[in-house]
Amino acid sequence: MIDRVKKVGFLFLAILLVSFLVGAQTTVFNLIWLSSVDMPVTLGVLISSIYHDFVLMTLTPAPPAPFPLLPTIISLGLFIAFGVTWIILKWAGIEKKYAYGIAGAMALVFIVYLMPLLFFGVDMLAGARSTIGKISLIICGYLGGHFFGSRLSKV
Repeated sequence: MIDRVKKVGFLFLAILLVSFLVGAQTTVFNLIWLSSVDMPVTLGVLISSIYHDFVLMTLTPAPPAPFPLLPTIISLGLFIAFGVTWIILKWAGIEKKYAYGIAGAMALVFIVYLMPLLFFGVDMLAGARSTIGKISLIICGYLGGHFFGSRLSKV
């Protein structure tokens, strides 16, 4: 019973980690663009923006939804990817941290490439508008999955 609670806790932490990384990536890419058009961006602005975007995008629900939108979307992607990975790991002899890392990356691949299809061609994640942005978001997914898988190996 305690192991199951730990696993759910690690899943929740992985979702928060990916949500934070995705929000921070989007903020940094927006600030890089602002800097490219001669807008002054200081370290204080960077830290403040990342903090405020984390609070507003990850912890604050967007009406009329009862839950914050970004972690909800990431949760759905990770639930599906981690569920498939759990089934695959029953037969494959892959280390959990790598398998779940790849699953996290695949979840973000689907989120990044399917969201524009659902929202009429609009990238809802500003950081996903360029190729390097998409790649960095996929890396964020890998890091969250790797975190989750490495914690499962210790439970």
